[in-house]
Amino acid sequence: MVTTPRTVIDPMVRSVCGRDVECLVPLSGGGMSETYRADLAGGTRVVVRIARQGTPWFIDEAHLMGQARAAGVPTAEVLGLEHLDHDGELLSFSIQRFLPGRSLGELVGVLPAAELERLAVDAGEVLARVHSVTPDPGRGLRHDLRLPDEPALARILRIVTEILNPAAAAVVERGADYLRHSVQTTPAPPTSLAQGDFLPKNLLIHEGTVTGVIDWEFAGPAAPAFDLARWEVSAGAPLNDRADLLRHGYARITDPTQAAADLIAAFAIDWILELLAWKNPATPAQFQRCVDVIARYT
Repeated sequence: MVTTPRTVIDPMVRSVCGRDVECLVPLSGGGMSETYRADLAGGTRVVVRIARQGTPWFIDEAHLMGQARAAGVPTAEVLGLEHLDHDGELLSFSIQRFLPGRSLGELVGVLPAAELERLAVDAGEVLARVHSVTPDPGRGLRHDLRLPDEPALARILRIVTEILNPAAAAVVERGADYLRHSVQTTPAPPTSLAQGDFLPKNLLIHEGTVTGVIDWEFAGPAAPAFDLARWEVSAGAPLNDRADLLRHGYARITDPTQAAADLIAAFAIDWILELLAWKNPATPAQFQRCVDVIARYT
């Protein structure tokens, strides 16, 4: 990823925060954006996210984060948005309050199993609060079920056959049939705010508490099953096999079964077909995980 020079970043941060940047530390993650922790004069810390898009970025994200925060979701306050034409390229800056903590994904294998399970339950309650929000029309990325892309599916089936075996490819093909049927026969479900990437890597943990949900770049309207399905596919071991913990926390706010509206399988397969079509190939273990999820649901 291209990195933005300090001579560009520092004035943007100073214009929002009124303080000089003393130290700038790259952070992992951040979706399609550069992400930094900026230590400012006086001891304050902020997060700086920078996107390179053809249009001003982060505007809907900041609005949806504000809506989620008002519903009790721990997410950072956006202090300011700035946009700059630099060397013929539009740079968008989102400068946010720094939230302490390490990602739940980093803590897998570090925390005792019981503590990890408790945090997964707490994460389910946070997700239910996200889904309690009705996003403003036209804000964010809309996530609907999609018919399989047939050329991409043909390529996926060839790769699964090569990496795993023909039987695994047959499972993926069965999943594509399931998704086609769901798209063609399922009425449009009610939508709420989806975080878009609600996974352990984007949940900050500090002193035994979920202190932040980060990376809202893909947030927008979707059926609640969208976020629930992505957890089952992509949360990573052992949490992707403990979606029951997420649902247990979700039930503190509302019924997860009713919220999912029997659409988790369809959204999981939709996401799997997108994953397997990416240009950067998945690992054999990831292919196997995807096949196992499809097999469970079909």
